[in-house]
Amino acid sequence: MGKYTLTVRRIGLSAVITPLVTLSNIILLPILTRNLVIADYGAFALIMITLALLPPLVTLGLHNSLIRFGAAAKDKRDIRELFYSTGLIVFVASVAVSGLLLLFVPQIAASLFQNNLTTALLLVPNVLIACLIFFAWQYFVTFQQIKRYTYLNLFNAYLNTALVAYFVLAGHGLEGAVIALLIQQLVVLSVMMYLIVAEIGFAIPKLTYVRQYLNYGLPLVPGSLSGWIVNSSDRYLIALFLGTAAVGYYSPAYTAGVTISMIAAPLATLLPAVLSKHYDENNIADVRTIMTYSLKYYIGIALPCVFALSVLSKPILLVLTTQQIATNGYLVTPFVAAGTALIGAYSVLVTIIALKKKTAIIGTIWILSAALNFGLNLVLIPYLGLIGAALTTFLAFLLAFVLTAIYSSRYFKFDVNGGFVVKSVCGSIIIALFLLLWNPSGLFSIALSITVAAAIYLTILLALRGFTIQETKLIYEIYKGSK
Repeated sequence: MGKYTLTVRRIGLSAVITPLVTLSNIILLPILTRNLVIADYGAFALIMITLALLPPLVTLGLHNSLIRFGAAAKDKRDIRELFYSTGLIVFVASVAVSGLLLLFVPQIAASLFQNNLTTALLLVPNVLIACLIFFAWQYFVTFQQIKRYTYLNLFNAYLNTALVAYFVLAGHGLEGAVIALLIQQLVVLSVMMYLIVAEIGFAIPKLTYVRQYLNYGLPLVPGSLSGWIVNSSDRYLIALFLGTAAVGYYSPAYTAGVTISMIAAPLATLLPAVLSKHYDENNIADVRTIMTYSLKYYIGIALPCVFALSVLSKPILLVLTTQQIATNGYLVTPFVAAGTALIGAYSVLVTIIALKKKTAIIGTIWILSAALNFGLNLVLIPYLGLIGAALTTFLAFLLAFVLTAIYSSRYFKFDVNGGFVVKSVCGSIIIALFLLLWNPSGLFSIALSITVAAAIYLTILLALRGFTIQETKLIYEIYKGSK
C-alpha cells in the first residue's frame, strides 16, 4: 500500500484546505444576508452561480483535454504547445461570450438586477476573467501541483471574502460586491499566469493538435451545458416565478446543502489526473485500488454528513442568516445535501468513462438530467415553491448518478464495498436520531453536538469493523510521514 502514499497525501492536503475554503463562504454568508436587502442578496447569488457555472461551458471542454493529454506529458515543449493552444481557443471563446452578454446588458439588468445597469455591465468582465481563471486552474491539476493548487485556492477564497466583505460593510451594496469580485479575479489570474509562465515559459502556439483536443473536449460541452442547467436553472426560474427575494431565501439553504461537496472536491480535482497517468502506463491494478478506496472513504464521510445536515438545517441557518431566511429555506437543505452527496459519488465513477474516452456518454447523461431538471422546475416551482426546486435538483442528480453507475460498471469493475455502505447507513441513522433528541440551538451547542455525533459514528464503524487494520495502519503511516 506504500506506493499509494503520495496520492493519498495529495488528496489529504486538498481535504484539509477544502473545508477552509468552504469556511470562507460561511464567514461571508451572514455579512451578505444581514447587510444587503434580500432581493440584492438574491441577485448576488445569481451572479455567483453564473460565474461558477458558465466557465465549464465557455471553455469548450478544453480544460478536460488539458488534463487528459497533459497528465503524462514530460517535455516542456509539448506542455507549452498543449497549454497555449487550448488556452488561445479558450480566450477567443471567452471574449466572444462576454461580447454577446454585453449586447444583452439591458435585458439582463431588467430580468435579474431590478434594472441596475451598472451591476449588469460589471457582470461582463467578471464572466470573461472567470472563464480564464477556470482554465488556468487546470494547469496545476494536470501536473499534480497540489500544494500550489490548494494554496492558490485558499488565497482566492479569502481574498474574495475580504474584498466583498469590505465593500459591503462600507455601504457600497450590490455594486460594491460585484466590483470586489472583479478585483479579486484580476489579482488571482495575474498570480496564476505568473507562476505558469515562470515555469514553462511562453510560446506562440502552433495549434498542431487542436482538432484532437477539440474531439475529446467538445463532446463534453453538452454535458457542461446540461450541468449548468441542472445546477442553476432552479435559481433563475425561482427569480422568474417567485422573484429575486425568493432566491435570497433559497440560496443560503442551498449553500448549506452543497457544503458536502467539499468532501468530494479533493477526489474530483485529483482523480482525473492521477488515474489518467496510471491508466496510460497500464497500471490497471493501481487504478482499481485507488477507485475502491476513494469511493469507500467518500461514502464513509458523506453519508453521515447528509443525515446531520438534514437534521441541523434550521439551527445552522438561524446562526448564519436571519429568522426569515431560516424559516423559508430550511427544508431545502436535506434535498440539496442528498443530491450533492450523489454527485460526489458520480465524480468518482465518471472518471472511468473519461479514461475510456467515452465522453459523449457523459454529455448524454447530463442532457437527460437537464431535461428532467428543467421540465420539473417549470411544473413544480409554481406549485411547490422552493421545495419543488430542491426536490427537482435531487431527482436530476439521482438520475445522473444512476446512469453513470450503470455505464461505468460496463467499462471497468472494482469493489464498491457494499457491506461498508450498509454499516455507514446504520451509523448515519443512529447519529441523526441522536441529533434529533439533542435539538441543539446556537453555535456552541451545534458545534458540540456535531463533535459528539462524529465520535459516535466513528465508534460505530470501528465496532462494526468498517475499517480494517491494514487500512488504519496505512492512514497512520501517511500522516506519520513515513515513505
